[in-house]
Amino acid sequence: MVTGWAEMEVDLKAINWKGDPITLTSVKALKNLRTGKVRVLPEEVTRAEIRDLAVKHCLLPRDIGLLLILKAKPGNFKEGDVLFKYHLQKMAFYLWKGLEKNGLLDAIPRDEFIAARNGPKPAHLDEDLARLVDQGLIRIKEEKWGEIKSKRIIVTSDGEELANTLWDEIPTPYEEIAIKVKERIYPMTPSQVRTAVHTEYPEYQSTYVENDIE
Repeated sequence: MVTGWAEMEVDLKAINWKGDPITLTSVKALKNLRTGKVRVLPEEVTRAEIRDLAVKHCLLPRDIGLLLILKAKPGNFKEGDVLFKYHLQKMAFYLWKGLEKNGLLDAIPRDEFIAARNGPKPAHLDEDLARLVDQGLIRIKEEKWGEIKSKRIIVTSDGEELANTLWDEIPTPYEEIAIKVKERIYPMTPSQVRTAVHTEYPEYQSTYVENDIE
């Protein structure tokens, strides 16, 4: 907590990125202990908006990033899937880093990332994917890349409808980052992804020692 300020939550009226009025509840704020004035940081407004959007669609807030990735159309490839689970793991990582580089790190709630032997990966991805399968939003299909067996994540018709809705409701900068990430990672092999992470984020070299082939 900032000295002289107390943490609190407020309800407030705001304007979304399309200019429509919205009402947000339980937005984190700071109250000045001397003057009584309340300060609300812009990123907390955005986080509350994403949180309420997730609740509206029976999702966890961190699902938003995954569905943005699945929805994004990578260049000439079709939208609506990620070829292999290792792609999705690393796309989620690069989405986080892309948001960070653009000053939007705290805008979309994200999962914790684990520095595993096969690279940075969301800690709860397996359970999140299983939950989205149970909700009928995605399906997982066994595929092969050469001799490598892996898992392809595909949105269902219901998942596509929801992803389209989210795409319309999420601010454009987040969509643009998701597209750039998917365009880059989608055609990569496990070795190419590993090399990219080692080059750009050398802190993972000591832990990312095996190719991600799941």
